[in-house]
Amino acid sequence: MKMISAALLSTVALTISACSSNKPAPPPPQPEATPWAQEHMAELTAIAMAERYEIHNTGEQIRLVIPVKDNFHPKRTLLLPSGLVPLARVAKVLRTATDSNIAVIGFSDDVGEEEVNQQLSLERAQAVASVLQLGGVRRHNMQLKSLGEAGPRADNSTPEGRDLNRRVEIEITPRQPVSSLALAP
Repeated sequence: MKMISAALLSTVALTISACSSNKPAPPPPQPEATPWAQEHMAELTAIAMAERYEIHNTGEQIRLVIPVKDNFHPKRTLLLPSGLVPLARVAKVLRTATDSNIAVIGFSDDVGEEEVNQQLSLERAQAVASVLQLGGVRRHNMQLKSLGEAGPRADNSTPEGRDLNRRVEIEITPRQPVSSLALAP
């Protein structure tokens, strides 16, 4: 019993001393970015920072998170003029990314009927995809998805949480090479 108490006390002492040190904890290791992601990441990060989008890079996927607030009409699925310019800049980067698959995914909060939210998130995704296509992104490189209420990022019981859940995400992944399989006759 005394050994367990001594071990517990030393663990607590180490934890307290680690917490009281002035050195910041090292950042968690980031996955190694592929050459594809490195090529596009700098430009997309600059756009995201300027427009208050979120950007995430897993090494194989770049994901831009576009909030509905301040980018879409509050009561409709139309993009505001202020939302068009940054998407045109994103399209300029992505139109040369012919080695990429682009998924445009709409999300909503959980207020209202599920079918309505599903349609609302689809229309927002379509609005973003249309701007990308007008900016030169090939339609066959894009896929539309509507996840509606699925995949909330925050609690829907608060206005702030609902704002975070209403979004359109652009997921950019490298296109996998087509393998040549021999088919049996």
